[in-house]
Amino acid sequence: MDFLTPTHRISAQMTLRGRVLADVLNDVRTSFLPLEAVFLSRLEEPARILKSFGAAILSKNHITMAIVNVGVELAVKAISPTYGTRKVYGVFVTIPGFEIEGTMEFHGRPDLHALLVTNVERFLPILNAQAVMTGRPESRFSGELIFINRDFIGLFSLSGEVAQG
Repeated sequence: MDFLTPTHRISAQMTLRGRVLADVLNDVRTSFLPLEAVFLSRLEEPARILKSFGAAILSKNHITMAIVNVGVELAVKAISPTYGTRKVYGVFVTIPGFEIEGTMEFHGRPDLHALLVTNVERFLPILNAQAVMTGRPESRFSGELIFINRDFIGLFSLSGEVAQG
């Protein structure tokens, strides 16, 4: 998986110990993530490895997004049936240096105030997402799932319900 900070790309492995990634990222009892097999690059040259480490620790406060391309089933809890309808909406999000597009599931009618203000989850899941660097539009990061750190969000908008099927 890849973690992006305001200045770096960190490709690493994590041991989740029976938990899903969303719970680990949103756990308020821990401020740091232990990482293994770590590769560090600058955002300006994401394919060029600057340093590598057997292990490192990463501050959650500095993660702007976490990109998951494999093992998505280990990243989020299985959605349990709830009352009401689950709908998928297109989303567009800006964070410093990036524009992110993808989809997000909502139960019933989407409430952006609840999502961004009263929701306790710090990292929000965006499905089938693509992040474009604003200063270098040719540089793109994509993933089946990208967790966005709510603290870095500048603009969050819905682009309408996405047809499923």
